[in-house]
Amino acid sequence: MLTLSQIGKQLKEIRKELGLSQEFVSKELDVNRQAIIAIESGKRKIDSFELFKLARLYNINIEDLMAEKKQAVSNFQEAVMHLRKKNLLTDKEKSSLLEFQKISDDYEFLKQL
Repeated sequence: MLTLSQIGKQLKEIRKELGLSQEFVSKELDVNRQAIIAIESGKRKIDSFELFKLARLYNINIEDLMAEKKQAVSNFQEAVMHLRKKNLLTDKEKSSLLEFQKISDDYEFLKQL
């Protein structure tokens, strides 16, 4: 089982890999930026609803998020990170792309039913 500090470190690494700011994540989770800072530093527990929202935002499974070794990011996430690092995406565009990815994943899941 991961400690709060390990979970926070993992969340921070993923957020940075995706090129997301703490401010952006705080708005998406509907919490203040200080809460994100406290979570990432291991000083605040993350509730299950926040964990679910983060997993959706980061486009990863909760199991992967809680794993001791995180999985590699998807090709889609790599493309978004590349565009973000080159300053070719605004936060709104990035959010739209992540939402598109969620819709695509949901569609693929529903096709399997």
